Amino acid sequence: MNDFRRRMSSSNALIGTLITLDSPELALVLQKAGFEWFFLDLEHSAVLDLKSAQRIVEVLQPESYAIMRLPDSSETWIKHALDTGCDGIIIPHVATAEDAKRAVTYAKYPPVGRRSVGIARAHGYGSSFQEYLRSANDSIAIIAQIEEHEGVENIEQILSVDGIDAIFIGPYDLSGSMGILGELTHPDLRRNVDKVRTICQKKGVPFGIFCPNSTAARAEMEHGGVLLAIGSDASYAAAGANALLEGVRASE
Repeated sequence: MNDFRRRMSSSNALIGTLITLDSPELALVLQKAGFEWFFLDLEHSAVLDLKSAQRIVEVLQPESYAIMRLPDSSETWIKHALDTGCDGIIIPHVATAEDAKRAVTYAKYPPVGRRSVGIARAHGYGSSFQEYLRSANDSIAIIAQIEEHEGVENIEQILSVDGIDAIFIGPYDLSGSMGILGELTHPDLRRNVDKVRTICQKKGVPFGIFCPNSTAARAEMEHGGVLLAIGSDASYAAAGANALLEGVRASE
């Protein structure tokens, strides 16, 4: 088990943020600020591809953890992402146990799964090839993202899949699937989030969620959330610039 998987198993929250920009420099600045893990968003970012994401992984490791959210759960995306040497992957739109099983199959080498073998950064470009093959099945974190009501309804079956290391809620898409898009404080959404969190805690599976701000993050920490992603690189840059300009213009 790698450090990230072990850390998720502790009761202490892991504080992270989204990376959406092709900027290893900005990622490093955020690391220096104290974020412990980074959610590299290859699903929605228009500027992050595997090459740029790997450059960011190289900057962040080993001081902090780099986790890639993939555009989809295809075999190609999973094996390419893992070959970068990231600490784990977030599988989007996991709604059924079959979705979870398929992701685990693609992420694990035989005999557990059917991940194919290549030479890439994860293997030290061949210098640590055998060592990586021996340890990869135990050192890759596989996180299922629940972002549809169907996934909430099937959460117990999803958690029964061996190889799923954590659950991560995508509150915006989940709210959209419920017909209340963007209403993150809506009682119905909160009930579904609470349901997933409660079942995760009952089964001893780390629970995570995206938090738009520190207030939401503190609330999740009080309820036992472990894997918290707060804001994004772009939002911090915008907030800093806005605060500075407001301060300057206040004296005009």
